[in-house]
Amino acid sequence: MSDLLERYLQAVGQYLPARRRADTLAELRANLLDEMDDLAEETGQPLTEAELSAVLQRHGRPILVAARYLPQQSLIGPEIFPFYWLVLKKAFPFVLLIYAIGQAMSVILGHTGGAGLGDAFLRFPGVALMFWAFVTLFFAAFEYGYAHYRQKLSLPGQWNPSDLPPLSPQEKQASMVGRVADLSVSALLVAWLLTVPNRPDFLLGPVIGHLQGLPIGISPEWHIFYWKIMTLLILQLPLKIVVLFRATTRWRRAESFTAQILAILALGVLVQARTYFVPLLTQGGSAYVDSIASLNTMLNLSLKIGLAAAVLKLLWDIGSIMLNLRQDGKVGCQF
Repeated sequence: MSDLLERYLQAVGQYLPARRRADTLAELRANLLDEMDDLAEETGQPLTEAELSAVLQRHGRPILVAARYLPQQSLIGPEIFPFYWLVLKKAFPFVLLIYAIGQAMSVILGHTGGAGLGDAFLRFPGVALMFWAFVTLFFAAFEYGYAHYRQKLSLPGQWNPSDLPPLSPQEKQASMVGRVADLSVSALLVAWLLTVPNRPDFLLGPVIGHLQGLPIGISPEWHIFYWKIMTLLILQLPLKIVVLFRATTRWRRAESFTAQILAILALGVLVQARTYFVPLLTQGGSAYVDSIASLNTMLNLSLKIGLAAAVLKLLWDIGSIMLNLRQDGKVGCQF
């Protein structure tokens, strides 16, 4: 039998979540094989390439077939929902991190104390809800535009299974949805940080509410290492774009290692800064010297721990790959 079925399943799998991909593709393969067997029994001969292509064409485009196995949504359609869901999951940790920094600063500066931690936990659901609402509204608007204007974009109504990408049996394909979400979050992060020189409050987020009215300012060192970090973040984007279209093991591994190395370099830049906030002595900041020193020490220590963890993870991944290559070499020698 032609490899057209496997190419079709490979294309569908790129739009499925990794956790359910194997089971879903097994079910889909069984359904398609049953349909092909029934057709072959009716004709009394094996299916030709054209007949197999017709079966797959009737079954639908890979992205729409994958959507049938995902939770159906009314506000955001099945074609857009996988991207929406992965963007939510990838961006949420940044929201949590910024909120945690703001609450930690409030405690360290002595304005809420331990009792403020309870209030912080109670307020976080509201912050998370606002984040969810913003992302949902954005994708709902995108869904509306996509649904109402895709006909005007002259998208083809028919598709040809023969145009599916070739089968890659030796390389595990990453989810297309995951790659798009990863690139989207990275691009949005860069765009967000690029606004910082003109709008510093965008970087601080909820932290700005704790700093307003306090004789505390951002260290001048921020201006020095800001562009270093931005350069490292921007360098990731071209490789992520390549991986979007060439999701082979080699490219994904290169992108992963590059991201880890750039993260280590960025953390190294932050660790070197040492001073992140300074007291504004002309505005009575002398009373906060000790608190700000403690805050800077805590941030620097946290960054050092993060740097050490990132280096260890990179070494672990390199060791794992080298071990796998050695094992593959031994297996190859046996044959």
